[in-house]
Amino acid sequence: MHQFLDKKQILKKKRITKNIIGFSVFFVLVILGIFSIFGQFSNYIGSPIWNIQKSIISGFENISYIFDSKEKLSAENEKLIEENVNLKLSMIDHQILESENNQLKEILGRIPNNNNNFILGNILTKPNHSPYDTVIIDIGENNGVKEGDTVYANGNLPIGSIGKVYYNTSLIYLYTNPGQKTEGFMTNGNASVELTGRGGGNFEMIIPIELEAINGEMISYPGNASEVIALVDETISKPSDPFKKVILHSPINIQNLKWVEVKKN
Repeated sequence: MHQFLDKKQILKKKRITKNIIGFSVFFVLVILGIFSIFGQFSNYIGSPIWNIQKSIISGFENISYIFDSKEKLSAENEKLIEENVNLKLSMIDHQILESENNQLKEILGRIPNNNNNFILGNILTKPNHSPYDTVIIDIGENNGVKEGDTVYANGNLPIGSIGKVYYNTSLIYLYTNPGQKTEGFMTNGNASVELTGRGGGNFEMIIPIELEAINGEMISYPGNASEVIALVDETISKPSDPFKKVILHSPINIQNLKWVEVKKN
């Protein structure tokens, strides 16, 4: 019995020892190998998924970048367009100012030396926006303008006179105003004549049949042959009539004017 019990205990101890050793080996193998194998397996399985996830995220980032880039490009394009428009407007303004400056220089160059008697005025309304052949300018009492002052175009061509004066504007009656009477001088015939306004930049005058009026002949302001008032267009006459009618037109197209000069009497 003692020998049997001893063998049984020895076998039991051997089993326990084997179990401890086996468990230890298993534990070591698990620690060293199983997780590594599982990690490799996980990496093998997860790698494509991670790559797809990375591609999707990258795609969204690229799409976001494209939209952001388009918005930035659109904003920059609009800014460039606006700057281009402003630049063109500045160039137009510069050209207008340069043109006006040249016009004013030409006008001032034609005004006589005693130019202190002349006041430069800007035309506000022309005959197509004012009654008959009248013009409104932007100078008046505050500039010393008075009724009856002579008005010139281009510095040396008389076109009318001041009819009414207000504080900062004036009304000009053009010589071509219907019924307006203006004294003139025919250089070729050496004769004084009276021009009557017909409207629309035209005149007429009645002269003796024997007084010749050539087409294109200039009728000047009395006392100054260089100040042209009208040009002869045509002559209407009857053999039995001792007088003939002459149709004339102003040498200036008022629609093309922007400035006039008022000579203070």
